[in-house]
Amino acid sequence: MSQDFKELNKALRAGEFKSLAQMLQELNPGTIADYIETLDEQRQIQVFAQIEEEEQIEVLKQLGEEMQFRVLTSRPDSFIKKIVEKMAHDERVDLLRYFSPEKRKSILAQVAAEEREDILKLSSYKEGTTGSIMTTDYAVVSKNMTIDQAIETLRAVAPDKETIYYAYVVDQNRKLEGVVSLRSMLVADHSAKITDIMTTDAVSVKADDPDHETAQILKDNDLIAVPVTNGDDKLVGIVTFDDAMQVIEEDTTETMLQKAGISGQSDRDREREKDLINSSKLLNGSIWYPIRLRMMFLFITLAGGFLVGGVIDFYEEVLEAVIVAAVFIPVLMDMGGNVGTQSSTIFARGLALGHIDTSRMFKHITREVSIGAIMGLMLGLIGGAVAYFWQGAPNNIPEIGMAVGLGLAVVIPVATLLGFLIPYILLKFGFDHAPGADPFITTIKDFVGLALYFYLVAWFIGI
Repeated sequence: MSQDFKELNKALRAGEFKSLAQMLQELNPGTIADYIETLDEQRQIQVFAQIEEEEQIEVLKQLGEEMQFRVLTSRPDSFIKKIVEKMAHDERVDLLRYFSPEKRKSILAQVAAEEREDILKLSSYKEGTTGSIMTTDYAVVSKNMTIDQAIETLRAVAPDKETIYYAYVVDQNRKLEGVVSLRSMLVADHSAKITDIMTTDAVSVKADDPDHETAQILKDNDLIAVPVTNGDDKLVGIVTFDDAMQVIEEDTTETMLQKAGISGQSDRDREREKDLINSSKLLNGSIWYPIRLRMMFLFITLAGGFLVGGVIDFYEEVLEAVIVAAVFIPVLMDMGGNVGTQSSTIFARGLALGHIDTSRMFKHITREVSIGAIMGLMLGLIGGAVAYFWQGAPNNIPEIGMAVGLGLAVVIPVATLLGFLIPYILLKFGFDHAPGADPFITTIKDFVGLALYFYLVAWFIGI
């Protein structure tokens, strides 16, 4: 760690934020970004708040979208709106995807109408297409302009454009007619017209082309940027070299991982992003979202409770004949519940950390059920023995021990199966598995466990 970082950490730990802010002013955005990446989430937020506002956008450019989201998530919408308006068009769309729909809507409501329309248009392109990586931050000129007029146009828009090394020639309907480079304009006769020097057969791509194909076109043709058109040949954006190289890098990394036998990396990233968004919605979104979501799943638990009550009612004669059977109902329900919660928690953590590959889910479920079967056998033997000596032998109903033992031996592996299978199914159908898994697990496990237990008691005792 550099001396700068040591001093920064010292001021941060001491809560000397004024000194911290002064030290940050002396560092370049890249160094500040490197420092932020070494901190935990709470301190990342604290440090970012001490950076001068005009410098914050430069620091954000050095951070990945996930970290951008973390340092901004606690800031007011009005502040995020100002940051979003200053960001590159494609980068702000990537960032906004991390926020909950409610938060995103609130931020966009404060953005100027023209900017908001641009963000919504870029957000509409499907992941993996050229449209999803393009920017609308480009310069256009008319073929009838003189070179002087075109240069003046570029000079006026330059501060707001990602690149002006190329200008794109469009007609009144924004149909792409050609491309002209800044270099060719500077060396041309300034009284000439754009139509005299523009390239009409320039390389272009479609918005729905795969992003990796567009990236390869940029690389093969040694281009700084490539224009993107829609089905009507209207110019809708450009893809710059840096965005293309990022796509190639990600594609190459994924290919290398697959060759090494590590598949599903992109799926894990998408699922991690989805979990991040869901978590933000539960913790930072509208209060009605978690209420609506959790109540929906709690209604399942309520209905399941009545269903389990129906099982008890159905076996009322068994309970009347063998009242001692009621003693062990909490044992089966609590053990199954705890095991199911353990499994669902292990699934959630494994998914978050990338240890669970959903393309190999059968392997993960098989392992978990095997663990459940072994635990069920061990706990069934122990629980059955305790039931036999505690209530079975003294009351001349030794069969109660066998019913408890077999009940535990079956309920526990069933709970481990549900603990992995239910959240996986919810995930695949696009539901948030955090609040949704346990109600399903509890209902199914209680119904299966009690029905099996009462059936075994009735069968062993002959009721």
